Amino acid sequence: MKDKIHWTWKRIIGVILGVLGIGTLTSCYGVIEDEFEYSIYGQVKGKINGTEQAIEGIAVALYNTAGGARNITLTDSDGWYDFQALEGGSYTITYTDIDGDKNGSFKQKELEIPLKEDFDSSVTLENAN
Repeated sequence: MKDKIHWTWKRIIGVILGVLGIGTLTSCYGVIEDEFEYSIYGQVKGKINGTEQAIEGIAVALYNTAGGARNITLTDSDGWYDFQALEGGSYTITYTDIDGDKNGSFKQKELEIPLKEDFDSSVTLENAN
């Protein structure tokens, strides 16, 4: 009976030390960071009636140049857009006016960026006329 109690305590102490050991390892070496941790965001502006203003309805396409993955969004009423949960790497962003003359007429613009941190890709588009 004494041997059985002694064995049980050894097992309990072993489990406790094991848990503490894993905790010590993660506190020393950290945990693996999520590879999808970056954002690309910005505001699209252009000259409308002679003044620089935010442009609604611009199609913003994001291409991962390494893997060809593609995301597309439209700018909101204040000209803002964002892409979240992106992995680091090389990206191409294309800004295209798809609504004709509704919010002014603008030339397409393309940017290439290396994504290593959150990135503000605000732009001012040139008038098409």
